[in-house]
Amino acid sequence: MPEQNIAHRLAAGHRLLMDGGTGSELQRRGIDVLQGSTAQRLGAWSGPANIDAPDAVSEVHRDYLKAGADIIISNSFWTNRHRLAPIGLGDEWERYARAAGRIAVEARDDLNPGAYVAGGIATPCIEIGLPGGERNPRSDSESLGRAEVERMFFEVARVLADEGVDFILTEYIGHIDDAVAAIRGASEAGLPVLLGMRHVTVGGTLQYGTSFDDLASALAESGVTAILLMCSQPEEVSASLPVLRDAFDGPIGAYSQIGYQPIAPLGGLDSKDPLPETENDPARLAEFASDWQSMGAQIIGGCCATTPAHIRAMRGILDDA
Repeated sequence: MPEQNIAHRLAAGHRLLMDGGTGSELQRRGIDVLQGSTAQRLGAWSGPANIDAPDAVSEVHRDYLKAGADIIISNSFWTNRHRLAPIGLGDEWERYARAAGRIAVEARDDLNPGAYVAGGIATPCIEIGLPGGERNPRSDSESLGRAEVERMFFEVARVLADEGVDFILTEYIGHIDDAVAAIRGASEAGLPVLLGMRHVTVGGTLQYGTSFDDLASALAESGVTAILLMCSQPEEVSASLPVLRDAFDGPIGAYSQIGYQPIAPLGGLDSKDPLPETENDPARLAEFASDWQSMGAQIIGGCCATTPAHIRAMRGILDDA
């Protein structure tokens, strides 16, 4: 376990490297992460692998640590009762979440006890389908009720805290009311809480056109440790990060995706390779990471389709800074 709380490290101005994609990397290694998926909607995602393929999950964490990551995220993205229920595992969410925390902490303790383990928790996305579907779906706070969203974040955060994670990363959030509910719920577990906002735009707004000023205002009294931009193309991060910096006076960061497509006929696409042909190879993504550092990002990493090679390239950028 790291000697210093991550909030103190960030307040002191330290820069930290986070890992890359977990679900996409598991799929690249042959693990089924699409249980319960349909042509319009991803299913339970990678959480079942914590019990079905724990060695593979551990190997992904270890490879990111070997690549130089200062932070790894537990494989608990959608490991909650709402996302596991459609595949018959809703009542077993805690077993899967505990396994996620335990696997990540054990990998960290074995390879780099000074690294941090983030307990990753995504909003359930009850009305979110694949790209091209509903343009402005209701938030989970509207669909489930804010109290239920807060409860979900608290109960998963509590379990991950019990397993020894160092902080909670509430992520893949598009609506401001869900961000507020996520921070409120997760904070009850007693650990620092960071926020990851998804699909920001080249126009410098949040996913559904709301502003970073409104987000910062809504979270002014929340105690959030940092706000990160995630699961967005690198160009979208570069456009939005300065806007976030102007709106929010706390630590900021970014972990970009690079165009992941699940290996399945989802959304009308029959993809065979989760790593698309893209200009965002490790060296190019590291160039973006260098730009993000100059914009004030203190945490930098990768999201969907990024690999240990991308994180290793980013490590060189941070080491040279």
